[in-house]
Amino acid sequence: MQISSTELKTHLGEYLKRLGAEDIIITKNGRKIAKLVKEEDDMLTDMRSLFGILAESMLSGMTDDQFNGVLYEERNKRYECAD
Repeated sequence: MQISSTELKTHLGEYLKRLGAEDIIITKNGRKIAKLVKEEDDMLTDMRSLFGILAESMLSGMTDDQFNGVLYEERNKRYECAD
C-alpha cells in the first residue's frame, strides 16, 4: 500500500492496524520516502537472510514458529531479574 505522509499522520492508528497484512510505503510530494513494516516480520526476514552464512546453525532447520519461540526466549532473558 502507498500513502502520503499527510494521510499517515491523519490516520496513523488505522495504518498501524493494517501492518500485519501488508507493508506501507509513505510518500511526500509524490516521492517514496519511507517504508513501514511490521517489526517482527522484518526481524525474521533479517535473521533468515543469515542462514546462508550460518549454514551449520541449529536455526537453519527451524520453522517460523520454532524460530519465533527462540526469539521470544532470548528477549525474555534480557528482562529477567537476578536474585
